[in-house]
Amino acid sequence: YFISTLSMPITATQAWKELTRLRLLGPNGQSPGIFIVDESPFKEEDDEEATASCGYDFIAGRILPTADIYKEGAYRLEMKFSSDYPFKPPEVHFTTPIYHLNVDKDVRLLNNTTTTFMLVFKGLVCIPILQATNDWKPSTILADVVKAIVDIIDHPKIDYAMNPEIHKEYSEKRDEYERKAKQTVREKALPRT
Repeated sequence: YFISTLSMPITATQAWKELTRLRLLGPNGQSPGIFIVDESPFKEEDDEEATASCGYDFIAGRILPTADIYKEGAYRLEMKFSSDYPFKPPEVHFTTPIYHLNVDKDVRLLNNTTTTFMLVFKGLVCIPILQATNDWKPSTILADVVKAIVDIIDHPKIDYAMNPEIHKEYSEKRDEYERKAKQTVREKALPRT
């Protein structure tokens, strides 16, 4: 990622720290984890000294929700960093379809400065931490972004529905909503390992 005032990439040490924090969210012997890093500019065996010239602008991985409806699948998430990062939040979107009232079907990031709760992905979602004008701070770490995304998937927020039809279904026909969500998990979700 890049710092806008200097127009140069952050140091490899800073990038390595972000990636290390994300890897700590992964499954281990004591915890099932909530995120698996799939792609980064670092190789597994690299360290920050070995990759000092690395262009750090993209991380991809799978979130691992724990809600009954979604717990059988994983959902790929991509985080891209602009030249204004960390002063502006990364662009975050799902590449795996997910049937959820807080997730938009379009592949785009929405920025609605009048809404406090806003992150929109492909299967886009709303979370305040990614709002550049509200809750985003340059000190925000990517692990907190991932935690907020998993939280909204596990605990839908009816007041921040991204899809009016799914919102209505969730509110009025919960069984139908859950049936469609589980079907999407079976057909589209990725493996959790």
